[in-house]
Amino acid sequence: MTTFDLNILPIHRFNGQDLSDLPGLYALTPPRRTARGREKDNLILHLMFSGNASFSNAEIKELNKNAAQAFYQSAGTLTSAMRKATETINNALLARNLSTTGRGQYALGLLTLAVIREDKVTLLLSGPTHVVSVNEGQARHIHDPALSGKGLGSSQSFQSYFSQVDLRPNNLLVLCGIFPRDWEADLLGERPTASLEASYRKLTLTKGDLNAALIQPQHGQGIITILHAEISTPRHTQPQPASVPQTVPAPTAIAQPEKVEDALIESPQSFREDSRNAQPTFGNYPSITDTNKTDTDSPASDSPTTSITEEELDELAEFAAHLLQPSAYAIPPQSPESFPPFSEEKSSTPLSATTSTPSIPRSFPPSIPRIQAVETKTELTPETIEDDGEEVLEEEVIIDEVATPRSERRRTRPILDGLKGLSLFYRPKEAAKSDAHAVATRQMAKVMVSGIQSGRRVNERMGTFLRRFVPRLLPGVEGQSQQQMFSMPTYALIFIAVVIPALVVTVALVVYLRFGQSVQYDDYYAQARGEQARALSETDPARQREAWQSVLNLLDKAESYRKTNDADTLRSQAQSSLDTLMGVMRLEFVPAFANGLNNNTQVSRMAASESDLYMLDAERGNILHASFTGRSLELDTAFACQPGSYAGYQVGPLLDLLALPKINAVGATVLGIDSTGTLLYCSPGQVPQAIPLPPLPNTNWGHIVSFALDSGNLYVLDATSRSVWVFPGKDSAFVDTPYFYFGNQIPNSIENAIDLSVSGDDLYLLHGDGHLSTCTFSRIAETPTRCIDPVNYQDPFPAHQDINLFVQANFTQMSLTTPPNSVLLLLDSENQKIFRFTPRSLELQNQITSHSGDGNPFDPVPVSAMTVSPNYVLYLAIGNQVYFATNLP
Repeated sequence: MTTFDLNILPIHRFNGQDLSDLPGLYALTPPRRTARGREKDNLILHLMFSGNASFSNAEIKELNKNAAQAFYQSAGTLTSAMRKATETINNALLARNLSTTGRGQYALGLLTLAVIREDKVTLLLSGPTHVVSVNEGQARHIHDPALSGKGLGSSQSFQSYFSQVDLRPNNLLVLCGIFPRDWEADLLGERPTASLEASYRKLTLTKGDLNAALIQPQHGQGIITILHAEISTPRHTQPQPASVPQTVPAPTAIAQPEKVEDALIESPQSFREDSRNAQPTFGNYPSITDTNKTDTDSPASDSPTTSITEEELDELAEFAAHLLQPSAYAIPPQSPESFPPFSEEKSSTPLSATTSTPSIPRSFPPSIPRIQAVETKTELTPETIEDDGEEVLEEEVIIDEVATPRSERRRTRPILDGLKGLSLFYRPKEAAKSDAHAVATRQMAKVMVSGIQSGRRVNERMGTFLRRFVPRLLPGVEGQSQQQMFSMPTYALIFIAVVIPALVVTVALVVYLRFGQSVQYDDYYAQARGEQARALSETDPARQREAWQSVLNLLDKAESYRKTNDADTLRSQAQSSLDTLMGVMRLEFVPAFANGLNNNTQVSRMAASESDLYMLDAERGNILHASFTGRSLELDTAFACQPGSYAGYQVGPLLDLLALPKINAVGATVLGIDSTGTLLYCSPGQVPQAIPLPPLPNTNWGHIVSFALDSGNLYVLDATSRSVWVFPGKDSAFVDTPYFYFGNQIPNSIENAIDLSVSGDDLYLLHGDGHLSTCTFSRIAETPTRCIDPVNYQDPFPAHQDINLFVQANFTQMSLTTPPNSVLLLLDSENQKIFRFTPRSLELQNQITSHSGDGNPFDPVPVSAMTVSPNYVLYLAIGNQVYFATNLP
């Protein structure tokens, strides 16, 4: 078994400034506690970003730390653990992009993972990153953006490219975020491999920004050492001639122990005797000693050469904890007198100037208590409280029980006690409150005093009314006896007139809600539980489907009375079971536009590239353009692609559109066609170009319905003329005479065909009544092109044995996805579903729709258009909004 020590030297240049550290570089040996299979894996992460969002060093370190923790806690195969680490970074970047897309900020992560196990290096590349392996006999450049994708943070799924190289002593492995052209000759043509110092000098002679890590293995015990180059501070010197190269000082080997805190603890092998004299640095912080110090400098100099932040001190403390644990009583306690007095502001006047300045009386801080004035108490009658609400707030109210009549005390004491309970009185001996609090308290007291006054007036009027009205009901009682019988307190009269009716109504309502609705809910919920038991006991899929559907219907009735967690749990189980039986797949659809499209826009067709969406407005016959920003789409209001006259060619309202390949003869991104066969090439920031198709042999166009592009050839459906014409093309330019697709056999109902798709020699026609016809083109003269009209759909789900899903559906559009996962999609516009079929056998795979219930973001209107991008993003146009899902299987 061969074990290597790894020396890592970062190369980092940003805005012309060489830096000694590389924030995205993170390397560590296996911690003491790892998942099974990770015990011998050394991990190196190299992460950089593209986009306009900025990241601090702490954020980058946190991303790498979480990824490393996910790697070492993932058991199983090595590739699955590397994918888990990559997924951790992708989810974090995606969440950040979704939160900052409103400000127009985004960032894509370009990640390179290198896992060293013995003499093998397994690599994962996500994004257009580079890895160069330089051995004695050969050099290998690993870079394939088609497989590694565009980076992390754009969607829930990500692309990754795996590779593996061998380790040899003194060979060179380079992880590059930026690969200048000069490096191709320096690295790929280097024979034999040079030292790290020599490679560093050669590679840093390149102009421009640099972001890479040089790795060189040596025979050892698996120790990882991160080196740093001595970067001298730029000085203002005379400019040198361009022909004189700038020398780069040799890098100084400085051991840098990396670790993942808490869950990941550094292996004891990271601290060896070989690097005890090396000078450690931590994270992305510079060295705490001056690298330019000479031998004559005093080692005990007290003047620091570099300022140290609190974060650096924390890093130093963590590192020191591995070397020596000091006693808890090493620092004796100090008396409070030994600490200098706290000062909020520093005086800008020199000390010599302050000695002659007269002293200014100091203002006491708010925390120092002062002698209070003698508290004065004012006796206020209840009338004073009524007339002057301000005095209640200034001094404490004291009621003299001897001087005040008992009836007044009985009415006033509860009011005062309530106000005291609310702490509305200001006591001079208590600490002062803020002005805002005092103002709020004063306003509250005014409102309460006003309410007290209004309540008293209501009490008096109600009492007067009852004393006059009630005796009339008892004519035999007169005079003084009447007053004695009905001399009830005012609050009792208010309670009888107001509180009791309100209490009766409240009790009746509570009884109804508690017992009346509860009985209805319990009845329906019990029936739903019974249907659940029947569904679980059934073995026939059709009967299971009926039982689960009955559970959902009964829960709808039960939740019209009450909503409970039990009902939600049962609904989730029933919906999941029913979806499994019916072959329904529910995706997370997100609105593409924050405020939707114009209410007058009617999207009839859509086409998409990896980063752009094009929509055909059926009302005006023009094409709209929107670009993907990471979380949503942004409408390009300056995009021009509409009917009109271009270079002498008249273009009518467009009927269909296609997203063109990136490389084409016209340099356009989208292609539209009108009913007369005139093509309109459009691109953002350019003037549209109109080019008519070559004339048809011995006939004219009837009415073009749809067109498709496959293998460079353009297929145009003319339903009125019962024909499909094929225009051979080169780089999306069509100048040759077309040929007729069909032989002697033409689909019978081609006149009502509404959509067209082509894949190789197979052609699919969707008809207005929802049925499908297929044709297979024959390249042999003796065997004519044959068509099947109609084609029978295959339904493999047993739960559909007594129903016909395809008769219930209303198919309006279709689309073929790109290989390798090529499927045929049919849009059921009325039911807001998409049916997925295998292309040749037309066997149903599943039905795609959104979440049910409150999780469904769709408006209750038909879907007007559908398309799928090459990177499997599904778009649906519903009303004045477009929704997309990024997790299309």
